[in-house]
Amino acid sequence: MPEPQTCDPLDYSTGNTNKTAPLEAAAGRFTSSRIIRSLLIFTVAGVVLYAAATLITDYRTTVAALTEFPLSTLGTVIALVVFGWLLRGWRFYYYVRQSDPSIPLSYSVAVFLAGFALTGTPGKVGEAVKGVFLKDDRGIPFTKTVGIVLVERLMDLWGVLVLGSFSVMLFSSWSGVFLICAAAVIAGGLVFCMENVYRPILRFTGRVRWLAWPSEKVLGVLLTGRELMTPRVFIVGLVVSVVAWGMESLSMYLILDALHLPSSLLQANFVYCLSTLVGALSMLPGGIGGTEAGMVGILAVMGISYTSALPAVILIRVCTLWFAIAVGLVFMVAMLARSRKSGVKAP
Repeated sequence: MPEPQTCDPLDYSTGNTNKTAPLEAAAGRFTSSRIIRSLLIFTVAGVVLYAAATLITDYRTTVAALTEFPLSTLGTVIALVVFGWLLRGWRFYYYVRQSDPSIPLSYSVAVFLAGFALTGTPGKVGEAVKGVFLKDDRGIPFTKTVGIVLVERLMDLWGVLVLGSFSVMLFSSWSGVFLICAAAVIAGGLVFCMENVYRPILRFTGRVRWLAWPSEKVLGVLLTGRELMTPRVFIVGLVVSVVAWGMESLSMYLILDALHLPSSLLQANFVYCLSTLVGALSMLPGGIGGTEAGMVGILAVMGISYTSALPAVILIRVCTLWFAIAVGLVFMVAMLARSRKSGVKAP
């Protein structure tokens, strides 16, 4: 009886691809019904949060501020936000091209925007569903897409961190919180660069039968992240992040200005950047609750009352978070329909 073949569970030269089945199966659980269910739950939570926040203040003032907000400013804000999304969509395309140089730009951006449908998951981890489309359509390993998504999130935070650093000196009382967030973001980037540390550890744990598969997948994700943290790719990603998130920071200023609230561009920039960092690091779904609380708290330091701040907070979150989810749902439905039409198993 021939002896069974043995191999290093972390050796990628074996060509054994069936080990990815459990990971892809987990991602495959994002059926359209589950996506809709998660969106409904998140939406209900958002409606309850904003309704409660409105009711504990002068709701007539809040409603009036929202209904009387200039449509021209609202259009400008949405245009800036969408422009930022397209820049980040191009960055996703740039990252994926490191694995598949032939991938079309339009397809990459569509997949990127479809991921917005699951922005309302803790840490936006649901956006990894993009890997199912890339695996089925382009044959890109799911672990590579997970690595790309993690680097995307990291570069988003790096971009926000750089933007926020321009304004941190204006808010000495919040500088400690900003530095803690900065330390966490920088540490996240360093993890990908410490291959000499994580590779030996994962090779060791990979020798344990029940740890072999997760060790292999984690190593694949980290190695993908390391490839995207090379100086050239890092600089491209960071520049795109700063410009893209700068569009949303500028949108915050335009909203405050249209509501006749006292704020400079640098102040609005810090309000948006620090609250975004706090919301992201809280790991709450979509940062909901944490981001809004951060905005209200910083605006209070600027002398803007809760009643006056609430309409601005709701507007910026509707234009960035909730509008993103709505756009993502449209693209997700289109991608699922495309998969069914082409005979590819939909996620």
